Amino acid sequence: MHRKGIAMTNKNSLQRHMPRRERGAVMVVSLIFLLIVTLIAVGSVRDTVLQEKMAGNSRDRNVAFQAAESGVREAEQFIEGVTSLGDFGDTAGLYGRTDVEPVYWEDATWSDSSQHAVAAMSYGSYEPPRYVVKHVTDIMSDEGAMNMSGYGDNKGTGTVTVFRVTVRGTGGNAESAEVILRSQYGRIF
Repeated sequence: MHRKGIAMTNKNSLQRHMPRRERGAVMVVSLIFLLIVTLIAVGSVRDTVLQEKMAGNSRDRNVAFQAAESGVREAEQFIEGVTSLGDFGDTAGLYGRTDVEPVYWEDATWSDSSQHAVAAMSYGSYEPPRYVVKHVTDIMSDEGAMNMSGYGDNKGTGTVTVFRVTVRGTGGNAESAEVILRSQYGRIF
């Protein structure tokens, strides 16, 4: 029996040192864990790319808005330099009271140079702002709440000539944001 006991001990020790067959459970769990980590990483990358696009679009729209605002100021300076209303006759973005204004949301209005004026500077946008000035009406200074006497460079009383300024500004690249602003401006001639 002694031999049998030794043989059993040797057999048990041999079994302890012999590698057992793996059944692949660790590998399956590892692959599932790797798949989950990959999905989280891909989702994070997509989220980051989306946030970058949103930030770029927001910046582009802000550039377009600032360019349009600058275009409004430039158009107002142009109005201050006008000496007579003779130039307002449906040419180069200057429209008289009876002239039909272009449709501002159509591309042709802003691509046809006979329908708009171009600002002198681009103000950081892809192209310089474009504007249209329309002589809207004349208001007598004694007509109550619209008394704009002293508005502009010329001080005193008189008829206030009201203009409507419409400006289109673009963002920083060719496929960029577009902002159209409209302003009223009065001046005593």
